[in-house]
Amino acid sequence: MGSTKRKMRTGKKVALSLVSILLIALLAAIAWFFIRPQIKVAQLESTLTMDASPTAEYIDLMADTDTVFSWCTDLVNMGERRPGTEAGTAAQQYVYDAFVDFGLNDVEIIESETTLYVAEEYTLEVGGSETQCYYMNYTGIDYDTYGDFSNAVMDAEIVYVNTGEESDFENVDVAGKIVLCDVELTEIPIIGVELMADLFYDPNNELSIFESKTNPYGADFMDAYNLAAQNGAVGFVGVLTNYIDSCIYNNENLAYSIDYNVEMPGVWVSNATGDTIKAAIESGATASLTLSGSYSLVGAGAVIGYVYGQSEETIMVESHYDSVTTGAVEDASGCATMMAIANFYAQLPQEALGRTIMFVAMDTHFTDYDSHDAVIEALFGDDCNILCNLAVEHIALEVEENDAGEIEFTGEVEPRIVFVSENDTLVEIATEEIIRHNFAKTAVLPATIFGDEVPTDADMYFQEGVPIINLISGPIYLYDEIDTIDKVAKDELVPTAEVFSDILFRLLELDAAEFES
Repeated sequence: MGSTKRKMRTGKKVALSLVSILLIALLAAIAWFFIRPQIKVAQLESTLTMDASPTAEYIDLMADTDTVFSWCTDLVNMGERRPGTEAGTAAQQYVYDAFVDFGLNDVEIIESETTLYVAEEYTLEVGGSETQCYYMNYTGIDYDTYGDFSNAVMDAEIVYVNTGEESDFENVDVAGKIVLCDVELTEIPIIGVELMADLFYDPNNELSIFESKTNPYGADFMDAYNLAAQNGAVGFVGVLTNYIDSCIYNNENLAYSIDYNVEMPGVWVSNATGDTIKAAIESGATASLTLSGSYSLVGAGAVIGYVYGQSEETIMVESHYDSVTTGAVEDASGCATMMAIANFYAQLPQEALGRTIMFVAMDTHFTDYDSHDAVIEALFGDDCNILCNLAVEHIALEVEENDAGEIEFTGEVEPRIVFVSENDTLVEIATEEIIRHNFAKTAVLPATIFGDEVPTDADMYFQEGVPIINLISGPIYLYDEIDTIDKVAKDELVPTAEVFSDILFRLLELDAAEFES
């Protein structure tokens, strides 16, 4: 009996020892997973110097910070740079004139047509009291009909459908009623980015893996809107549940991402306002919603200029100048940075450039990307020689919301993502130049990490098979009217231009076969 007990104890000890060994091995593997990339980063930091950067001998030709910031400021001061508006046309001409002044060759505007949606009046009343709201872009219209539009839903019952899943509509009659729906922006965990990244460059340890960043692009309300419309609702109120304390959310045009009727008018409300409306619903309050304005077909255009090199093979460098607000970060900052790169390369001797560079400034980012379609139609034929696309968007300061719901600067640059096609050479080039320039708080991610589409202005070119290296950041205020000039990370404009100038220089010398995945 005693022998049996000893054997059992021995067996338990062995089992515990094995578990301990496996646990230690697992922890060691996890530690090595995080440590190994940092070892590589440290090695690169010790070998990559600014003196040996690809453009080191020309770096004095780069525009200074005040100059680049002045271009950004000039665009912001034009106002809401929507295609077809006075401000949009002025911005287009501004970039055109700058390209000419820089000395770019064959500067032109590839013209197109796009839609201009203008909401002139939007109101929401609940229980007879006016409620602060903001219009939901591209709702309340017939996409096939241009002209003035007007929607008025008066004294209708308002019903709450939670997050608007199919199950939320099963036991709720929304026919003839206004729907109140919670809309939550997606949260991106920092640790998830680090795990997925080809490079997670945070040399000053400013990013906590226990935190998340709210994604301003991620308001997934379209399915809920569609279900509400299909079930006979006559109005849609989206509650921005985890947004800043604001109802101003300039969602992009729904046309290119969904295919259903958007005649139902919609508005946005803040989370706090949403709570108030939910309480009013409990007391049986009715609501009235109005949305009117104009919807028209207008001219648009992409500004293009060239710096010719030793080959007709071309690297495309782009950003966009249009906006639905004064758009300082989105995207005067990116456009000004692209202009800095164009100005820099226009001064380099042609014999130093192995390939041609095409600089492009887009509009229609907030409509339905018609300028991008026009560029593809004009330049992406069977003889297309565009080898790679570099895009730069959103040079932003980071903000956080305090307990009072007010926005405060952290004093730091907003974390950045560089999306790179699944090409080891392109990843290596982007990684090395980010580290060389100490371009902190930057992650290099596979282009399709979030799905088939890339969340940058260059997605349509990526879909055409062009490899990409695209920089973007997503501060929470991006679609709000508080995206003003003070939100631009002024001191990061030139460093961003320098990083991408060095990436570009290496691409000009890269063997053509290296661009293939």
